[in-house]
Amino acid sequence: MGKIVVALLLVCLIFSGCSTLEELSSKTKTGAGIGAVAGGILGALIDSNKPWRGAIIGAAAGAATGGFIGYKLEKPHSASIVDDAAAEAAKQNATVKLERTTDAGVKEEIVATPTGTKGNYRIVNVKYYRDGKLISEETKEIKI
Repeated sequence: MGKIVVALLLVCLIFSGCSTLEELSSKTKTGAGIGAVAGGILGALIDSNKPWRGAIIGAAAGAATGGFIGYKLEKPHSASIVDDAAAEAAKQNATVKLERTTDAGVKEEIVATPTGTKGNYRIVNVKYYRDGKLISEETKEIKI
């Protein structure tokens, strides 16, 4: 079992040098970490003839799977905030900017700008920023 811990620490050390890890969300990192540990343990138990091989393969597969699940759980923005900003912009027929800071200290901004009308709907362009970078943009039709 000590060899498994050493292997997992080695994998963590290797990945800690990647500059892209800083850009990952906390849920992605947590999911990858949990997946690596669980996958390493399960891999070592399943491949009892060569537990090192099982631990390494399991840790890699677990990290990838856990990271993917964590990434999917991390929503880039709350749909209600986007909807609120779009509805308020349509109602006021003026640009609306909503800001918040997440528990992780990430500054998020939603900027909703009316761009025209289409029948009984106001067309609103919504831009989502995270730490000053444009993350996504969409157009919504809001009934007026």
